[in-house]
Amino acid sequence: MAETSSNSDERKALVQDYFSRTAESYVTSTSHRSGKDLSRLLEIGAWNPHQQALDIATGGGHTALAVAPHVGQIIVTDLTPTMLETARAFILAQGVTNAQFQLADAEDLPFADASFERVTCRIAPHHFPHVAKFVQEVARVLKPGGLFLLIDNIAPADTDLDAFINTVEKWRDPSHGRSCTVNEWLGFFQQAGLQAEYTEIFWKTYQFADWTARAQMSESEKARLEQFILAASEKVRSYFAVTVNPENRLVSLNAESVLLKGCK
Repeated sequence: MAETSSNSDERKALVQDYFSRTAESYVTSTSHRSGKDLSRLLEIGAWNPHQQALDIATGGGHTALAVAPHVGQIIVTDLTPTMLETARAFILAQGVTNAQFQLADAEDLPFADASFERVTCRIAPHHFPHVAKFVQEVARVLKPGGLFLLIDNIAPADTDLDAFINTVEKWRDPSHGRSCTVNEWLGFFQQAGLQAEYTEIFWKTYQFADWTARAQMSESEKARLEQFILAASEKVRSYFAVTVNPENRLVSLNAESVLLKGCK
């Protein structure tokens, strides 16, 4: 069933509320400020100092900060004013001088066609109501021959595993929309006229206490989510490497993300 405009607006309002409350924690988040996925994005981006780059849904600003030294200028965007201002303060404090900042909806970018040689988006599209529309917007603002470098949480192809990880993610953060499968992402790229040139899968570990604290979950909801995870089938617990301490309390679980490079 297609999502209505009203539902889409409600989803975006949830996103803005969540990231307005948690902005600072995403600047300091280890999984957002570092990781092999971010270093690989830099390695495969084929950057040069004359490029115009765009970072969509910047969050804490870590991707924009990493890309800035390799391009002529980077436009840093986010849907949430508080998040964008927090990222702006963080990026400028690192001495970056070639960044500009603009509020923007990833599904309705305020830029002309063929404006950028590089577009990045990292650990954000699982919040977007219409991911296909977002990818179409990326393709629109890319110049011919330009590259789109995407990193996001993904779900396995197996329907049980897909349902589990998306349930857990949305329980932790109600603004979560969907972690798509790799095949879904490849379909979005194809529909938008982007040729997928590179795909790499990463596993990351969620330390349950830190992960839920960053989302500002109540103690009662954390306890309910913990029990849900611990009650999962052996197949699910094995796939996501659910670990517990000697008291059978949840310590961590693993999940996948994907790095995709698409060329216009």
